[in-house]
Amino acid sequence: MSHQIGVMCLGHTEAVVELSFSNDFGSGFYLASAGLDGVAMLRHGDTGHMITHLKKHKQSVWSVSLNEDAKILASGGGDCKVRIWDALLGKQLSKYTREETVSCLDLNPKGSRLVSGCLGHEPTVALFDLEKSNKKPLMEFHGHQRGVRDVCFCLEDRCIFTSSYDRNVKMWDCRSGERTNSIVLTHHAKSMELHHDREIVTIAFDCNVIFVDPKSFEILKHQKFTYKVTSAALHPKKESYACGTVEGIVHKYDYVTDLSLGSYLGKERSAVCFLRFSPDGEICAMALANGNIVLWRQNMYKKYGLWTTVSTLEEDNEAAEDADGEEEVDGDGDGDENESMS
Repeated sequence: MSHQIGVMCLGHTEAVVELSFSNDFGSGFYLASAGLDGVAMLRHGDTGHMITHLKKHKQSVWSVSLNEDAKILASGGGDCKVRIWDALLGKQLSKYTREETVSCLDLNPKGSRLVSGCLGHEPTVALFDLEKSNKKPLMEFHGHQRGVRDVCFCLEDRCIFTSSYDRNVKMWDCRSGERTNSIVLTHHAKSMELHHDREIVTIAFDCNVIFVDPKSFEILKHQKFTYKVTSAALHPKKESYACGTVEGIVHKYDYVTDLSLGSYLGKERSAVCFLRFSPDGEICAMALANGNIVLWRQNMYKKYGLWTTVSTLEEDNEAAEDADGEEEVDGDGDGDENESMS
């Protein structure tokens, strides 16, 4: 068992329910988070250092999304508002009012369009053009019988994937507004992620993870586990995937063979609400129910971010022997705390 190190990012006072990474264009990348404390936050993605707090929401923030270069951040929450921000300046640029709690949203890579989903008995999925002054939706999609859980653009923004508490996953055509495909799950999806190359959608539900090709709507892989999966994410290089649990464990598996590659368990054992890999694949970020975010380093053999040391195979074996089967965490059990602001 290898010796794992995590950096703990403090700041939220209630559960962190969603994370969003920007792309990495060679000068670094960013990480946004949504908290039930009513705050959205922006951090440096490799270190977790705080950049800004976004506090306009009057109730819990349920969803957050960064566009590819982190110039635009979108947040949605219990105040029925979608808020658009200049991410780095922390300035609100505009807001859109919906009929119900905004439970999910997604920006397209350029930050020019946004799709949002709401809770309620007659939930709507709405498509907005952020470059137009008219704040009415370009199009609305109806068909889910219960609240919308997740949304994401796909197929070069021509289509939208949605999941709902009605246990359905649907694909919609952004030009016609028609539903083109659907899957009925045995339980509602707990997470839905469009891969970095935008060619695979990863969906976690109950004790299962499926990987879907958005072009053909074919299920590429289906893996069932002995535990309930709270969130799942696919590595940018498609070499592994991670699954979170309510017990606070994150398991990692080989994408091809599904063999276990290890796991991470913090000492507090707070439920994992959300997972995302960084765009360079060096970090698996975990959003926890206790309000913390943990950055789990994936490669122990190189210096990266706040990690200034590297491990050797001999050190890893010694650490495993010392741990005697204990959790794969740092010496204090919780990872290095990170409260710095820049």
